[in-house]
Amino acid sequence: MKLSLDVIGYGGYFTAPGEKLGLEEAIKRAAKTGYDAACIYAHRPLGFPMDLDTERRKKIVDLYQELELEMGAVVCCTNFMQGNHVLLYPQEKEIMYVKECIKMAKEMGSGIVRILSAFYGYFQNPHASTGYGFPAFESRSKRVSRAEDWLEAWHEVRSGLTEVAQYAEEQGILLALQTHPEILGNNDEALEILNEVNVPSLKIGLDLPLLESQDPDFIRNTVHKMKDHMVYSHTISLAKNQTIGGAPYSWEEVAPGSEKDPMQWEVFIQALKEINYEGLLSAEICSPVVVKGHKLGSLKTIDERYAESLEYMKGLLLKHDCYTGQKDISHSERK
Repeated sequence: MKLSLDVIGYGGYFTAPGEKLGLEEAIKRAAKTGYDAACIYAHRPLGFPMDLDTERRKKIVDLYQELELEMGAVVCCTNFMQGNHVLLYPQEKEIMYVKECIKMAKEMGSGIVRILSAFYGYFQNPHASTGYGFPAFESRSKRVSRAEDWLEAWHEVRSGLTEVAQYAEEQGILLALQTHPEILGNNDEALEILNEVNVPSLKIGLDLPLLESQDPDFIRNTVHKMKDHMVYSHTISLAKNQTIGGAPYSWEEVAPGSEKDPMQWEVFIQALKEINYEGLLSAEICSPVVVKGHKLGSLKTIDERYAESLEYMKGLLLKHDCYTGQKDISHSERK
């Protein structure tokens, strides 16, 4: 396994105003920190395909070679649901966007494009919007009570995934589908939609904090289920904040191995080794970065968190004799 940095943390989405970098500078930070690879977040202000013409793409590939970095995944945030009006066509735009990302990945030498099935909500209550057993996508009605709106959304997403998977198959690119609410509420549902799409290019991106449980046996069983499907993984940790009495009221992203990290990383790494996973573990920072004094963090904060994640994850991989990268942190800092 090798360690990658997903440049999303440098895009300014979750940091203080003005604290952001362009794609090339973010890639340089990945090399300086000591990562084996850098993954391109395919959105503005970083790696949106329409902003990267052929000449700029070539220069970026040259930059990777100069920095002795591997090309990681192209990472997309997508929603394949159709719109709520007959004259809105968001799914068509998503399909066009993902196809452009696939083209860019092929041109730049990346073999993987990460996608999401839908991004309607974010870790919402299972009975969101008064759905009766399934998430609701309409106002309360007989359709909602029969889950017809949820089934309709599932089939919309499946159709969109099938189209981009078929295109990826033609281009020789793998799609890493990340389990993410609302359509894919758990990892079994991710496997179900893979079977229904039934296109070899559609694979799984399995992230430890998005497993339904941190029970060691559950983690091992889930990883083994993904043996023939897993091609990508993000290393991100989520910690719950609790009120008096222990009721969870919020969550926050923390660095793997940090004091508040509740994730069973060692169990996860051991299970990945058991299934002979040889892909990337990609560090990600994709939620609000709040620091001491209750303010949004800076680029320095992002640097520190990526470095902390690298140190911890590399230590685990070395401990279990499954690190296949060649990066030496001290050497990278001297470059």
